[in-house]
Amino acid sequence: MKLSEALEQIDGMIDLVNALIVKNQPDSTEAAIRQLRDGMQAFAGLAQRFGAEQFTPENVQRMQAMSERLTQMRGHIAKVSAITAQQLATLIPEQSVSHTYGASKQPGATASVARMYHISG
Repeated sequence: MKLSEALEQIDGMIDLVNALIVKNQPDSTEAAIRQLRDGMQAFAGLAQRFGAEQFTPENVQRMQAMSERLTQMRGHIAKVSAITAQQLATLIPEQSVSHTYGASKQPGATASVARMYHISG
């Protein structure tokens, strides 16, 4: 296999990942993340698999363009993940300990008695 053929395969994988990201569905995004990781590993391993004569100026330029695309896609997935986490946090807010153990008026102090066991009397 030549470097240009390997680059063609990785380029096809990048196009597939991009199509999965555009769908913007949880299953497709998860598949895109797996494919992107595999593509980045394959891309990173190119230098060890091919001799210096295969790294022509055309191939090097193509690799730089692919590297930029991979970086942009990784950044996009990170942004989508952060947005999803924020949306999830608004839908399911984190429960505070004060619901069970009572909130203290002093900052940094912890409640000594759980509310559910506190008997007022």
